[in-house]
Amino acid sequence: MQSLNVEQERPKNRHGPGHSHDTSSSSTKMYFVVCLALFTMMGIIKMAMPVDDINDEWAKVGAASGGWGAEHNHPVNDNLGSGSSVNPNSPPKQYSTPAQTYYPLKGYSNSNIDIELRSDDLITAIAPIVALPAQPRSEYKMYQEAANFVPEDLLYDTNTPHGKAFDFILNRDKRKLSGDDKHLFQRFVLTLIFYAMGGTDENDPKAYHTSSSARGGWDSDSVHFLTGLHECHWVKKSLEDHFWGILSIESESDQRVGVTKCNEDMEVTELRLSDLNLVGFLPEEIKWLNTLESLDMQNNHLAGPVPSALGDLDELRYLSLDGNNFSGSIPDVFSALTYLERVYLNFNEFNGVMPSSLCFLREEGVLEDLW
Repeated sequence: MQSLNVEQERPKNRHGPGHSHDTSSSSTKMYFVVCLALFTMMGIIKMAMPVDDINDEWAKVGAASGGWGAEHNHPVNDNLGSGSSVNPNSPPKQYSTPAQTYYPLKGYSNSNIDIELRSDDLITAIAPIVALPAQPRSEYKMYQEAANFVPEDLLYDTNTPHGKAFDFILNRDKRKLSGDDKHLFQRFVLTLIFYAMGGTDENDPKAYHTSSSARGGWDSDSVHFLTGLHECHWVKKSLEDHFWGILSIESESDQRVGVTKCNEDMEVTELRLSDLNLVGFLPEEIKWLNTLESLDMQNNHLAGPVPSALGDLDELRYLSLDGNNFSGSIPDVFSALTYLERVYLNFNEFNGVMPSSLCFLREEGVLEDLW
């Protein structure tokens, strides 16, 4: 009897020896490896992409591809602290409604801010010494008729000598004085005198002036005014005096015009502006040149009343206003000027009587010459 083989014959492996028959498990592993490789490559590409390119991709999604734009997005909080983080899934910040106050105006630079700060500094210092002319003048009419005079408005009005003087100090003066500079008042007052008496700055690009030769007045080159030098150097030798000085016994200093003398503290003590064809008025702010000992403005075309502020120049020894067109009464303000030796007021259009204060100084023997 033929014996039976109890072991059943196994099916042969059609892939040959060494190959698994489980094909579904092998395919799954291969798919996982491919996906992992693609994911890794995408991550590397995204990390290498510039931020601007990422923002551009956001823009394409939000604006053109139906993604979310500003109308669907809550504004990004600009007040995040340094330790706060922004959700990386949020769209770029430019798609939020911008807070306008956080962005500077176009064309506004730090230099503009510096000018405004310096302007405030100077206006705060100079405004308290500003005074309106006593004589009605067209360029000052709106201020002279105003119920409340605001000096700051006058200083910013470049149609007036005060505004022109302030504009020079603020914008064109090479010395760039600050509000607490001890020579600020002196420099401003001398600049104001220049403009109040018909001065024209040849270096002024705004062309405030017309030809001085046609209407009287002087230009900045006449006496070296409005230069970058200290105001004690605003002086120039007079050509007329230079010619006649050959036959004169006057000293060399007497042949100059402008600021002819300062003390050791660089404060003006002598101001000579004679024979310069000056027109206009003598401003009240002359009082702030309180170290002035000699004031010579003879033989010009200055008009209006003599300012009562002359009475505050208690160091004054010499005053010459003769040969002008001053009018009105002579102010009775000289009693405190106990050093005053010579006063020349003749050849003007004054009316009234000689002030008693001048008569008193004459009687006391203080005043040697009075004309």
